[in-house]
Amino acid sequence: MSVTLSPEGVQVAYRAVGAGPPDLVLIHGWGGSAAYFDPSAAALDLERVRAISVDLSGHGDSPAHDGDWSLESIDATVLAAAAAAGADRFVAVGFSMGAKFALHLAAAHPERISGLVLVSGTPAEAIPFPQELLDSWYACAGDRAAMKALIDPWLTGPVEETAYEQWLEDAVRVPRSALEGTMTVTLETDFASQLPSITAPSLVIAGELDELFPPRLLKEAIVDRIPGARLAVVGCGHEIPFERPREFAALLEAFLAGLRE
Repeated sequence: MSVTLSPEGVQVAYRAVGAGPPDLVLIHGWGGSAAYFDPSAAALDLERVRAISVDLSGHGDSPAHDGDWSLESIDATVLAAAAAAGADRFVAVGFSMGAKFALHLAAAHPERISGLVLVSGTPAEAIPFPQELLDSWYACAGDRAAMKALIDPWLTGPVEETAYEQWLEDAVRVPRSALEGTMTVTLETDFASQLPSITAPSLVIAGELDELFPPRLLKEAIVDRIPGARLAVVGCGHEIPFERPREFAALLEAFLAGLRE
């Protein structure tokens, strides 16, 4: 892992593998880390693409910060990692809540974004969620058994055991403050009105069996609002990069090939 500082002085850990450009900057989901994308990165042709995975504050090897969480602070974190890796322009790839952060990057910093890939992505609207349910999720912080019980229902098929154990290990390390901070930003912010202004070529990848963000919802909330955006559906649930890393990598490479044309 490499470490840099955001403009706010926050330490940001990231890893870069492969040879770019093109460059992919990958943003993980709730309770995840840069390691979440390791199986997908391993399936890429790394002689023709570079994958830069970011640990958000309090996740993976990035220490938790004391400031407030906001879309702007997350933008700064991701852009700092990209700049440190030498990626002036890149394809932003976001998974789940990370997709909402990637969306905001494309809307707020179009000069940095050459493409946009949103995987099982959280829409740009505010999302009402029962506080009781959220509190039960936050209570899983630091508890391996509880985090496993929370994560497992989202899986619809087998996953590689080593990657799964790494995922659990990283999820347990995330402090409650970071779990709450990222989720609050994800659920309470709303910039849906900005989606029609996004000009970057965009691909939305949905899980056919995803009960959280099914293909129909993602089409209506994201695909239909971004000019020229396309939808691809994968035959699994929410955890597409984890359950179908090779298929996900193939979709990324096809998307990059389209950008070169």
